[in-house]
Amino acid sequence: MGFGTGHNAAAHAIQSHLHTSTQVEAVTQDILELIPGTLHPLLQSGYHGMLSKFPSIYHVLYDWTHQSRVVRYVSSELIEKIGWTVRKKMMEIFTKVNPTRIITTHPFGLMVCPSAYQCLPTVAVVTDYELHPIWLTKTPNVLCTPKKLISPMQTDQIQWQTGITLHETGIPIRATFYQPIDRKSAREKLGLKPNPPVVLIMGGGTGMGPLEQLVSELRPLIDVQFIVLTGNNINLYHRLKSKYTYDHIQFEGFRSDMEYWMAAADLLVTKPGGITVSEAIAKQLPMFLFEAFPGQEEANQQYLIKNRVAFLTRPATIRVQIEKFFSYTRKNGKFEARFQALLSQDATTQIVEQTLQLPIPKETTIQV
Repeated sequence: MGFGTGHNAAAHAIQSHLHTSTQVEAVTQDILELIPGTLHPLLQSGYHGMLSKFPSIYHVLYDWTHQSRVVRYVSSELIEKIGWTVRKKMMEIFTKVNPTRIITTHPFGLMVCPSAYQCLPTVAVVTDYELHPIWLTKTPNVLCTPKKLISPMQTDQIQWQTGITLHETGIPIRATFYQPIDRKSAREKLGLKPNPPVVLIMGGGTGMGPLEQLVSELRPLIDVQFIVLTGNNINLYHRLKSKYTYDHIQFEGFRSDMEYWMAAADLLVTKPGGITVSEAIAKQLPMFLFEAFPGQEEANQQYLIKNRVAFLTRPATIRVQIEKFFSYTRKNGKFEARFQALLSQDATTQIVEQTLQLPIPKETTIQV
C-alpha cells in the first residue's frame, strides 16, 4: 500500500521483485485513490498539494506530531476515525484479493487497515530519510529503514519499547537503477555530447521549484550540458523551451528512463524527494538541493548533507557552485567513496525475505 507518487514507486519496486523472484502474486493500492475528493480535497491533492496551499500549517502539524506523543495519538485516532470510507473500500479490495501479508510504504496504510485483517503479518517500509514517530503509533511486525539512519542503540531501544523488529534494508527503488550503465554509452543513447560535463536539473514529477530562475542563471556556462526535466508540467516545458534556445541547454518532459539520464550525468540539481535522491544514491550521483519542503524533504536534505553527498544551492549562487564543483572534481576525483555505505541494491530482496518469513496465523479466520 502506498500514498502518493514516491510511496507508490517504492511499493511497485517491491511488487516487481515479488513477481520476478518469488512468483508470489502481489497487488498494490494507492490509498489516495480511495479518498473521496468531496470528503477531503486536501488529502486528495496529496503532500505537494497540501504544501503548495498551506505550507506553514503543514510545517506546524509535522513538528507537532514529531515532538508530542499526545498529538501523535490524537492524530492517529483522527485518521482512523475519518478513514471509515477508505476502510470500507479497502475491505472490498481485501475481500476480493484475500491477502496473507500486508506491506505498506506509508504509516496511513496500517491506520486505515480494516480491523478484520489486522491479524495479518505487516511490514512497514520507510521511504524518506527520517523515522517519523507516527510510524510507531500503529506498530507493524517488521519496520524496514534506510541505511545509516538509526544507530544500533536507537534500534535496540525502539525494538524493546515497541516489540517491532527493525531491519536496515535501505529504500526500495527500481532494480534498473543498480544495473551498471557506462556513462559513455548512456550519453550516446541519449544523444548527448561525450565530453562536456552533464548536469541534470529537476523539480520532481510536477516540475516544482525555481527551475526557470536556475536556467537563467546557468546560461553563461556554455561548457556544461544542462538537461532540465519538467516532469508532467507540460506548460512549464513549453514555456522554457520557447524562451531559452541555447545549444547547451536541453529540456525534457516526463521520462521513464531516468536510470540512463542519471548514468550520463555528473551532477543532479533537485528537490530532495525520498525516491529521487535514493535513485541518485544508487547511481552515485552528487546532488545540489534546493527548496526542500518542510518535513520529509528537510529530513532527506539533512541526511544527504550529513553523509557529504549533497550540497545546498539556490539560484543566486548556483553558477559559482557548479564552477567550483567541477574544478574540485577535476583535481580531487569523483565522490563515489562517499556513497558506498549508503547503497541499498538488495533493499527489495531483504524486504521480500522479511515479509515471506513472517508466519501466517494458523487458525486465523477473517470475519467479513
